[in-house]
Amino acid sequence: MIEINSFGETCPKPVIRAMKALQDPAAKGCVRVLVDNTVAVENLKRLAASKQGSASVDAIEGGWAVTIAGVSAEAAENPEGDDAALAQAGIACPVPDAPSAQRPVTVFVGSKALGQGAPELGNILIKGLVYAMSQAEVPPHRIVFFNDGAALTCEGSELVEDVRELERRGCEVLTCGTCLDFHGLRDKLAVGGVTNLYAISEFVLGPDKIVTL
Repeated sequence: MIEINSFGETCPKPVIRAMKALQDPAAKGCVRVLVDNTVAVENLKRLAASKQGSASVDAIEGGWAVTIAGVSAEAAENPEGDDAALAQAGIACPVPDAPSAQRPVTVFVGSKALGQGAPELGNILIKGLVYAMSQAEVPPHRIVFFNDGAALTCEGSELVEDVRELERRGCEVLTCGTCLDFHGLRDKLAVGGVTNLYAISEFVLGPDKIVTL
């Protein structure tokens, strides 16, 4: 296995470095890529699937370790070039927004429903709001799911595709690891990465405008 440190690298560099490493016989079809953004995590997972391999993600200090395994020498080759391989894997890098004087926004989602009252109505409202954010001209900088809201990023949630669209557009998507463990959902996470209370405290005290739903 070959390990690649891609901390500080933006899309698509971590994926391209992983593709090059998989072609190295020393890798034996297995690479471990260290990244610090969820866009890279999702793109590496897509790369693994396109190469008929598997991908596992582990939270590490400051980011994630994505291990791609089971890639044959034939699948690792990119005879038509890197650009074609990226397109085949469905990898598209988010286009950075134009500079703005407006403060970036971090959104905290702590419930499966928006507001108090009828849960059914609250579920409809939270789904509609997340969809609207995913289509906004300037999406949130970051969205953090915690407490009961952790279920919204897991298998079976009706919001998963809209949250994926947010991530595709450059929004950092994170779910509280303590909350996932409490609800027994750690293995059900379907989109984004895992964060902890230390990181969440830094978000709260950081420069972003904080919006809590």
